[in-house]
Amino acid sequence: MLGNSHSGAERTRKQRIYAALAVAAILAMCMWYYSSHKSPVSPGGSRLTNLVLSTKTPYLAPNATARSVPAGLELIQVQHIYRHGARYPTLGDMAHIKNVYGLGGLNVPRDWINAGLVDGDKAALLAEYGYHEMKGLAQRTLQRYPKFLAERMRNPELVRFVSSEFQRSIMSARTFQGVVDPSNHTRPVTVLPLQEDTILAMKTGCPVWVQGKETATLNASKETAVFDSAHGQKLIQRMEGKLGAKLTVDHISTLYSMCGYEVSLFAQSGTWCTLFDPDTSALMELRNDIKYSRVYGPFGANINRKLACALFTAIFQDIDSALRDPPKAVSTFRFGHAETIMFVSTLLRLEDVLGTDNSPITGSMPFSRAQHRGFKTSVIAPFSTNLGIELYRDQRDQPFFRMLLNEQSVRLPECHDEFCSLGVLRNKLSDAIGCDFESVCRISSR
Repeated sequence: MLGNSHSGAERTRKQRIYAALAVAAILAMCMWYYSSHKSPVSPGGSRLTNLVLSTKTPYLAPNATARSVPAGLELIQVQHIYRHGARYPTLGDMAHIKNVYGLGGLNVPRDWINAGLVDGDKAALLAEYGYHEMKGLAQRTLQRYPKFLAERMRNPELVRFVSSEFQRSIMSARTFQGVVDPSNHTRPVTVLPLQEDTILAMKTGCPVWVQGKETATLNASKETAVFDSAHGQKLIQRMEGKLGAKLTVDHISTLYSMCGYEVSLFAQSGTWCTLFDPDTSALMELRNDIKYSRVYGPFGANINRKLACALFTAIFQDIDSALRDPPKAVSTFRFGHAETIMFVSTLLRLEDVLGTDNSPITGSMPFSRAQHRGFKTSVIAPFSTNLGIELYRDQRDQPFFRMLLNEQSVRLPECHDEFCSLGVLRNKLSDAIGCDFESVCRISSR
């Protein structure tokens, strides 16, 4: 009996050990999965880095909740425009990254060399965290408009999803649609052919802009050279001391992009991002914004103020239809690119809203002054950046709108409140609404 009792106790002890090992193994697998699939932002919503990363900035969900809608206003339509989620580098960016990887004397840990940043098969495609960003945006959209969307999703004609022709935008749209419409009531995403797209990839079909891009790029290069003369040597000394390789400011610009990609695609801030601090990252964004503000923004050719005119014409066609017959109002979610949002921002003159210094961004601009500029790509063009227009009517059938930038209310200077008379927006965009895009973009023969 004693022998059998001892044998039974031994078996129980071994079973407990095996069970504990199994639990430990499961926990280890869960921890591995979480660490390899973690978001570029912490569960609490704060960034993994306090650096500003220009157009490679990961999207950060707002912490503040939106102001509640005043009594007496009824939501009748929403229209939102999105940049696609985080994407892999383009082939051009990959070439620059390979160049950095191949620098003689480069002294970095082996795990800093990330093959995922130079995989040509993935060039410019939506990344895993891009899908993650879009799912998060869609979930918060459901939370913002629960009753409104639930009622409209029953009718496939009342909610539309539109995308540019590029994979990263199409997959962003489909991912978003899959969350807000899990029952698949709405129609498939409408994809605009590139050569006909005057709404989301508008630059491609605008000869005036294409022709003017060369001049804008040349002007930006001149100002960038001024910037490099003022700040380049200090940046080079800092980076060469850390990396042990001979560098140019263009190399440092690539390092800055690599930091952005590491954070946005892989939730990794402990590699290339350690080369930068908040001030140097802000300097590099300023260098980027010299170009972006001229090629796509308010400090370039006049055409930049007009390129979103076809988009706003389409938006106001939907608004006017909604006001004529509110129960049949169509809400549209459009998915484009960083330049889509930059052209929209430029037409709306959001630089007047987002900063106190709206003078052109130059290479000689004092850093302290540059911090107050209204055009910052980390604010208006991070991955998944978005702009929304909510349409309301009051009890007297008077129309109002609220504008959202990255899920936060934006009050235009002409408005006294974030819930503003629609006439204010219509007047602000009077030169754009109803434009003939072909005429706007036609090169004059004179």
